[in-house]
Formats: sequence, C-alpha cells, structure tokens
Amino acid sequence: MRYFNFCKVNGAGNDFILIDLISRGEESFSREEVIHLCDRRKGIGADGLLILYPAQDAGFFVDFYNADGSNGSLCGNGARCIIKYAFEQGMDRDGEVRFQFGEKIYRGELPNGGEPVFHLNRPARLKKGFKIKAHNSLFTAHFCDTGSPHLIVDINDVPVDHRYPGKTFSDFTGFPVDGLGRELRCHPDFAPQGLNVNFIKTVDEHNLIIRTWERGVEGETDACGTGSTAAAIVMFALGKVIPPVKLLTKSGDTLIINFEILDNKLENLSLTGPAEINFRGTVEL
Repeated sequence: MRYFNFCKVNGAGNDFILIDLISRGEESFSREEVIHLCDRRKGIGADGLLILYPAQDAGFFVDFYNADGSNGSLCGNGARCIIKYAFEQGMDRDGEVRFQFGEKIYRGELPNGGEPVFHLNRPARLKKGFKIKAHNSLFTAHFCDTGSPHLIVDINDVPVDHRYPGKTFSDFTGFPVDGLGRELRCHPDFAPQGLNVNFIKTVDEHNLIIRTWERGVEGETDACGTGSTAAAIVMFALGKVIPPVKLLTKSGDTLIINFEILDNKLENLSLTGPAEINFRGTVEL
C-alpha cells in the first residue's frame, strides 16, 4: 500500500486533487489509479489530478492528468490553484511562483488579499471564422490554442432548428451544451486527439458568458481557464470585446482575462480568478 497526503482544490468550481511530491521524490501513478482518485463515488472525486515534482529550471514541475486518466495539457484553473497552494507553502520568491507545466515554464502571483494571477504565453495558433457541420447544421466556429486546443462557438451562430437556419439561439436556455459539446469534441475535423468546446454569448464589450465541454473529463465542467482565455482572445480578434474581459462561468464565478497588443503582438496575457483549498487528507492506493 502507498499513502499520499493531498489537497482538494478548485478554481471557479473546476476541481482537482493536488499531491505535493516535491520533497518526497519520484512516484508514478497508473491510469487506473488516476481514474480511481478522480471517481466522485469511489475515490476523492475531481476533474483532474495535479502532481508537483522537483524541477531544476523552475520551482517545481506539474504533472497533470484528466479524470479519465489521460495526460492533460495546460490547465488554467489548475495553475491558479497551484499558485494559491505554493504561496501558502512559502514557495514564492520575490512575490512570484515559477513552475514548469509540460515543456514550458510559467509564473504566477498572488496579490495581497486578491485572487491568483496566472501568466500565460501568447496563443500558439488562432483561426477565425471557419464553417463546421454539427447539430444537423452548418455554422461558424473559431479555434485557439492557449496551451490546450479550444473550439469557440458563439451560440448566436447556432440554429435552434436545422430546418430554419435563420433562427439561432439567443441565450443558454435550452442550448444543447452536452449534446453539441460531445459531438464537436469528437468531430472528425479534430481527430484523433479532439479538443475542448467552449460556447459563449457576448454581453457587452467587457463581458462574456461561457460554458465549456472538456475532453478528458468528457463532460461539462464548472469552468475552464484556458478555454476562457481562448474565448476572450477570439472575441477580441473578431472586434467584439476589449480587455480586460470578464467571463461568467457555469459555477457563477468570474474569470478575468487581460492582455495588451504591443507591436501587433499579443503580450502580457493573464488569467485571474478564484482558487480555493477546500480540504486536506490522506489517501491509500
């Protein structure tokens, strides 16, 4: 038997199990163990597992797994939870935490009395205004890779009924987040890895509403940090919002995306939002 101390954390309702192995040394987790830990009935329950390991080029390395046991890509809400944890453990240097997530090094801050701020790299890829067929209809979608691949769909572009393409959704009441999210997540155009699907509605030039269907969880989550970041960037590129952009998530929490355009390049990209350590415990595997 192996025993691990853990923290149950959440960022805007997107919840994770955090296991700190920085001082303990290398440990590995099988896919079955990850699935068991994230099982909401037989395990601790979470959207994903965050494991902290020692690192040479940063304060620590983050290994991230989705609830289905697959290796996850960059996770914005998880990163803010890590930043919160690292500051509570006194792991910051000069008011900043540096950590490696995947192959890249990131940094975060925790302003006095404020919410964690996660600094991201500029998007690896952005594609606007292409057509995709789903829900028995052809409608406009957008793509943005913010460390994780995201499809962005404005619900006002989706027909309520394929027989009447001119009548589109005006709000999330009755919008098929689960059905359409599942269909687009596994769409042949994005095979074999698939992607995350974000549905958005514009409120005004600084506010969006967002719902996200996440791969790896294979369902809707309460919030998605990299998805909210991707949505804000896409809608800015379409001329519909200006930073800072506030995104109201399913949990009712708000994520704030800020950035600047310097010399025609997107710079100083950040994600700010709530992060909590809910409880601590010990788990046996």
